[in-house]
Amino acid sequence: MLWLGLDGALGAFSAALAASDGSIVPRTAATEGKDALERGLAVVDEVLGGIGLEAVGALAVGTGPGGFTGLRIALSYAKSLAFAAGRPLAGVSSYDALEPPGAGGIFATFVHGRAGVACVRLHAPGDDFIACGSYDTLAEALAARLQPPVELICYGCAEGAAPALGERGIIVRAMPIEVGVPALAVVRRAIARGSAGDPHAIVADYGEGDYTQRRSAPERSARRT
Repeated sequence: MLWLGLDGALGAFSAALAASDGSIVPRTAATEGKDALERGLAVVDEVLGGIGLEAVGALAVGTGPGGFTGLRIALSYAKSLAFAAGRPLAGVSSYDALEPPGAGGIFATFVHGRAGVACVRLHAPGDDFIACGSYDTLAEALAARLQPPVELICYGCAEGAAPALGERGIIVRAMPIEVGVPALAVVRRAIARGSAGDPHAIVADYGEGDYTQRRSAPERSARRT
């Protein structure tokens, strides 16, 4: 089955086409900057490359957090295309798109939005913890959970996040993120899960404001599988 993936939260708007059985080489395309509204559908058409939307079995979209405007545009396009084609839609969080498949143990994944603000998901056995806000807010939240001094495996720990953690006794072990085109990471995660549903059920995670939330192990497993 062919899957069409879209993302606008993790940088420029991007699209990807891939087959669930790996029978075709994935196709990808992206805008050159913040012109998703003007060129988004052209990017989708480029990825389809003459394949009609009716040949696509399911769609996937990045649900954030990340860039506010790009996320809104990608979600709007994905829902519109899914409704037009009568196809199911899967939502994939930015955290899942950035984390390498099979990552385990205790680690944190940062998603950066506007300057000085980010969201982080801390993964630990039996529990996931999410915090959004300033780098100092995130560092305080993680320090309260990790009981420094401690070493933390960190994906996307850039800009002011690493220094803020270090000031609180958290030793950052930065890991590279090899996402490539974000839409391809999104569609590959959706294919791995093998499930898509009602486009109405897909909601955006804008990650705005200072807040924290905790999910139980069953909720985390449902999100990551």
